[in-house]
Amino acid sequence: MVTIRWDIRTIDRLSMVEDVLKEFSCCDINIISMKVTPGRILIKSWSRHVQDISSVQNRLCQRPDIVNVAWLSEDMTGQSSSELARPRYFSDIICSSPGMQSLIEKAIKIADSKYTVLIRGETGTGKELLARAIHNSGQRRFYPFIPVNCSALPETLMESEFFGYEKGAFSGADSKGKKGLFEIADHGTLFLDEFGEMPLNLQAKLLRVLQDGGIRRVGGSHIIPVNARIIVATNANLEEMVERCQLRADLYYRINVLSLTIPPLRERPEDIALLIRHFVHKYAKEFQRRIILDRACFSFLLRHRWPGNVREVENAIIRLMLMSECDVITMEDLRLVNLPVEESPNITQGTAFPFKEQVQHAERKIIEQMVGENVSSRDIAKALGVSHTTVLNKIRSYQLEDVN
Repeated sequence: MVTIRWDIRTIDRLSMVEDVLKEFSCCDINIISMKVTPGRILIKSWSRHVQDISSVQNRLCQRPDIVNVAWLSEDMTGQSSSELARPRYFSDIICSSPGMQSLIEKAIKIADSKYTVLIRGETGTGKELLARAIHNSGQRRFYPFIPVNCSALPETLMESEFFGYEKGAFSGADSKGKKGLFEIADHGTLFLDEFGEMPLNLQAKLLRVLQDGGIRRVGGSHIIPVNARIIVATNANLEEMVERCQLRADLYYRINVLSLTIPPLRERPEDIALLIRHFVHKYAKEFQRRIILDRACFSFLLRHRWPGNVREVENAIIRLMLMSECDVITMEDLRLVNLPVEESPNITQGTAFPFKEQVQHAERKIIEQMVGENVSSRDIAKALGVSHTTVLNKIRSYQLEDVN
């Protein structure tokens, strides 16, 4: 269950409250309390599904007599649906887009299956996070989850790492022998990341394990049965690799039993705001500071294509936490963390507005953003370095201008 506080700026008219309540009634959001002032409606509500929040916000924003809609969640850090809606470990995946919801539904269905799972997706989309969720949601969660980055293992050591070795198998081998990753992951899950980097000679041996359910250690003569579920992840085009003879066709068809594809962040822009809020909240505790993105900065982050996907969003927030000197993040701060921010034509050309008006405009945008996020007026005054009274007077003047 999620508690949401709404701050809705409207044209001041008597029937406005009725129209707003009508939009809430279309979704599964229950109103706890409401306060109405001229040009403003404050609502406290609760909901079981975050997608209902986005739906209400979109409906309200489409009304011409509503100036601005802002909301703040008290009981979540960016999750797209409550833990009542899906298993605990899938709730760690921050999303609200239909594509991701459909992907998670498929993953939940196959969590208890014994068959190999192939997870595709660009770098930084969260393939290992999805693999862990699948493992932790099934019966194998009581046994190990062993992640292996195939590109990080030296080719000369891969066979002994995967299959283990008997004592005296080679010079320098442990005198007692060693279990391989398949044996360690017995009854659990072996996660093979960067699968496209696996050499051809090892592919044949992996195929044998998938077919027979057993391994033979290096230097050994007998088959050891193993019952490890294999989850494979890659950002490579496996079909092209098969055509180029870089991947065995029989292995490709063996691993491509249950396939899941994580869409890149640019194809699900509705998840970007959730991820930004999640990481801001997460690292606020670690770095003991609270940052606020001004409206222009937040809009830019929503439009950015994020080629590094979720990992790039997280890294950007970490850099802002570490490098920004002010708690209010502006476009200039984005330049400091190497995001490709274009120069603002109004500032660089110097012809659209006088400098004083530019400052006043920026100040107003910052205050409106912070008010929209339910930041107290005292905290706003502290962030801007002005008195509490000054902030209160500015907020009142902005509200009067909006009504007029």
